[in-house]
Amino acid sequence: MSEKDLHLLYNKLTEITQSKEYEISDVARTIAVFRVAIEYGVTTMGFPVLTYLVAKLLTVALGIMAGDESATYEDILDDFEEEDQLKH
Repeated sequence: MSEKDLHLLYNKLTEITQSKEYEISDVARTIAVFRVAIEYGVTTMGFPVLTYLVAKLLTVALGIMAGDESATYEDILDDFEEEDQLKH
């Protein structure tokens, strides 16, 4: 996985989400992005792995909000990328 590609995808998704082109609320934007993530995740990883990933993401988000400096999204990415590599 390329760090550059990951950063580019993140920036593109952020740009699309924040675009003034769509006349929808912030809640609707968040739901749309989350829905795409859920549908893509179920298709590519399956529901059990996706729900495990979502639980880890929520845990890290709560850790970051609580000020836990060891809580990072990179750790989750490393764990799941490693598992994905073992499958292929």
